[in-house]
Amino acid sequence: MPRKNHKGLDTMTLFWSGIGALFILLAIFSYWPQNPSDEEVLLVIDFGGGEERKFVSPYRAGSSAWDILQQANAVYGIPLEVEDHFKPKMIGEKENGQDGKSWRFYLNGRPSEESPFESPLSGGEKILFKFE
Repeated sequence: MPRKNHKGLDTMTLFWSGIGALFILLAIFSYWPQNPSDEEVLLVIDFGGGEERKFVSPYRAGSSAWDILQQANAVYGIPLEVEDHFKPKMIGEKENGQDGKSWRFYLNGRPSEESPFESPLSGGEKILFKFE
């Protein structure tokens, strides 16, 4: 017969409830937005439809958003084509004009008027390329 605590719950129920709570917390924190430290840069590529790829790269003085996208291309083999001013024409299988959408560049949550090549970083930035 299971042992009961002072509130009438058995120890196995408490144990499995604790395990369940731990898994719920892990799930929540795995989807928590990542904020890079000042020595890192976070790159998010949002392909649309809930498909995202995230990359954290060490910050290097003089690097630009373009450099971080190039690193993701080199390390992870993500196909990349560019157009004028090094703006993405295609990332992965998504190309500008497909379904009436195109690649947009955001820096720290704001749309950037500059090209990724012209966007110097200082560390701690969040770079987003979104297909919308």
